Amino acid sequence: MTGVQVPHSLRPMIGAVLAGGESRRFGRDKAAAEIGGVPMVVRAFNALSAVCDEVVIVSSRPVPESWGPVLKDLRPGLGPLAGIESALCHASKNKAATVFILATDLPHVGPEVIEAIAVEAAKIVGSETAPALAVAARRQGDPDFEPLCAVYRTECVGVVTGLLNEGERAARSLLEAVGGKKVLLDPGLAKAVSINVNVPADLERGL
Repeated sequence: MTGVQVPHSLRPMIGAVLAGGESRRFGRDKAAAEIGGVPMVVRAFNALSAVCDEVVIVSSRPVPESWGPVLKDLRPGLGPLAGIESALCHASKNKAATVFILATDLPHVGPEVIEAIAVEAAKIVGSETAPALAVAARRQGDPDFEPLCAVYRTECVGVVTGLLNEGERAARSLLEAVGGKKVLLDPGLAKAVSINVNVPADLERGL
């Protein structure tokens, strides 16, 4: 970690960059697409590295060593929910308390966004008055939260495995299944969470 302190109740916290998508709409590997000369996956990795105790890239495809350590997707081709499962299984094996999930295609999410969510999460995750196993950034749209910019307690691993075994694929389903909370960020930070890259033209938005 560099500079930013994760609240004690969330530590150890593992950061996981989800980079296993097939990028059908983008037309090529989004993870390798560059903004300011830096691949989006590396931007996400660096943002998490400033806050988390360990960071991994979850992918089912070969990844350049220069990007960072890779955690193989346990269920290739089953989408981000399966990537979350892979990260939570890794966290469980390594006795981490929480995982911060960040999609590679949210390139404007920096350490300050991650820190803000972690600080808010610490107020409610595991609290006796408002227990929560997951906390995500609130946003406009459906769902009204970003499940791929969120903190999940390691105890969620059994729930996500059960959802996948039942055929569930939607990333939102885990936070909904565990009664997760949503945090409202300051406008500037909330904007960063709202900028998602789906097609090449999206790279220019907000830059």
